[in-house]
Order: sequence, then C-alpha cells, then structure tokens
Amino acid sequence: MVQRSLSTPPEGPALRTGSRPRGPVRTCVGCRQRAEATDLVRVVAVHGDGPPVIVVDAAKTMPGRGAWLHPQRDCVSAAVRRRAFPSALRVPGLTVDPDDLAEAIGGITAVDGHSGRNR
Repeated sequence: MVQRSLSTPPEGPALRTGSRPRGPVRTCVGCRQRAEATDLVRVVAVHGDGPPVIVVDAAKTMPGRGAWLHPQRDCVSAAVRRRAFPSALRVPGLTVDPDDLAEAIGGITAVDGHSGRNR
C-alpha cells in the first residue's frame, strides 16, 4: 500500500499548530470558522403543525440534519444575514428570528458553562 501525504495542510487553528483535535471538527454556519463540536451549538429544524422552527439541540442527538454555530450573537446574526440556515438544514423557506435564537443559545451557554470557550 502506498501512503500519500496531503498536498495542503489541514485548516483551523487547532490543526495548524500541530495539535490534534480532541473530537469531531465542524464548521460554524455564521463565521465559517472550523472548531471542535464541543465548542459549537447544534440547531435542527423541527416540523410541526405550522411552518418549520429552529430548535437548539442541547444534547446534540436530535434526529435530522443539523447546523453548527458558535454560541455568540455575532455568529447568529451573520448566519441569519447570509441566510445560511435554510440551505444548511435543507428546509426551503425557513425563517429565523436572530433574537429568539440568540436568547435560546444564551441559555445553553450559561447552563453548560461554555460561555468563555468560544473558538
């Protein structure tokens, strides 16, 4: 078997310094920076009686397609401004209120204790 090296180095701050990530690496839909999944919040689209709604997946185990973002208001507003949620979750016509989502994520960061561990 022939072992080949990568032609381009892996991206991300943890990967550039030579240290290996502790777990899976995901991309934030807001700022497009790569980070470990433990530092990001996962959101999913839930279909109910009305239009689909975005829900924060605190346990990161809900079924369906998920989108990852940093628990920061800047990343939430950037994702909403770029209309990243409908394409990332593959739900056409999905509308997201950045204030409601930031409030839900803010509650998660306070409970989990990740408020200072962004990026």
